[in-house]
Amino acid sequence: MTPDELYEAVAVDLLPDLPDVEMCDSGYDWMERFRIECSGWREVPGIADGRLLGDWPYQVVAHFNDDERSLYGLAVYTEGDVRVEGFRDRAARNKATNAYVQDDD
Repeated sequence: MTPDELYEAVAVDLLPDLPDVEMCDSGYDWMERFRIECSGWREVPGIADGRLLGDWPYQVVAHFNDDERSLYGLAVYTEGDVRVEGFRDRAARNKATNAYVQDDD
């Protein structure tokens, strides 16, 4: 494992828990669990230029921000599965988020 991979792996371990997908039938249910559990995560519907992220309710993108600890999270719910990445740099997290921008097609 490279130092950068180790650094990001530690960042994932420091992120707060996400809602349990077992109790969710869709991405909308998963987002509702954020509000109930107050985990610090928030759904991100789009980017600044107006393009959408994910394909709601099948794929939902969420961010976690902790500027004081330089800790940023990216979580992607896709049809009942969740992928989580941790970052120590907001710009790197935002760059990784761009992979989920929906094309205008």
